Amino acid sequence: MKALGNLRHKLFYFLRSEPKGLSPVIGSLLLLLITFVFVGAIVSTIDLSGSRTNLQPPVARITLESCEGGIYGVWPNAEMVKFEENRIVLMHDGGDSLSLDSISIKISGYGNSYRPVFGQGTLRGNLSVFYLDLNCRGKNPSYYLINNKATLEDGSWDVGERLVLCGQDSAVGTVKSSVKVSVDGDDNTSDNYGFKAGTEITLKIIDSKGRNVIAEQKAVVKLAD
Repeated sequence: MKALGNLRHKLFYFLRSEPKGLSPVIGSLLLLLITFVFVGAIVSTIDLSGSRTNLQPPVARITLESCEGGIYGVWPNAEMVKFEENRIVLMHDGGDSLSLDSISIKISGYGNSYRPVFGQGTLRGNLSVFYLDLNCRGKNPSYYLINNKATLEDGSWDVGERLVLCGQDSAVGTVKSSVKVSVDGDDNTSDNYGFKAGTEITLKIIDSKGRNVIAEQKAVVKLAD
């Protein structure tokens, strides 16, 4: 700013010493030059390319390959299957690699979970399942880790890799689960889930950092074999 002030000071005396007819023209040219210099100084302090890159959400094409299951139960109903047989298979078909730490998944539909306290029974209704992230922390290694071992190895979900979600993915024992399940808004559940065969689910892939929906898919739950 000091340099700019000096330049304006010199310009003032220069214009006073010039002939009257020439002074306005030279003054306009010099003011235009000052404007370019000032704008250039501002732009040079900002890394525009880096800022755009950091703000851009990941772009990926995700296909919901299959969705099968039913609701857990022992009653003689053809739609009743076990939580571990509720499986959703997703394929990364193109675009950016997705960091397992910054991608979450939300699934909604009709189904059930159960309360973690013995004797309190099964909860049925509008089911909301939320995977806080896609890494193996806070998940059941007997299902999530085994089903997704190849995808989890390098910390990212890459093109050509499948991701398998299972109704038993929630952590067991005293480990805090990174899979959250609620039924009709009641989140006092075991965090296991089952979707009823023949009903539709909606699944969203979300960039947790930018809170952008990367992909949204719908599918009808088929009865597990």
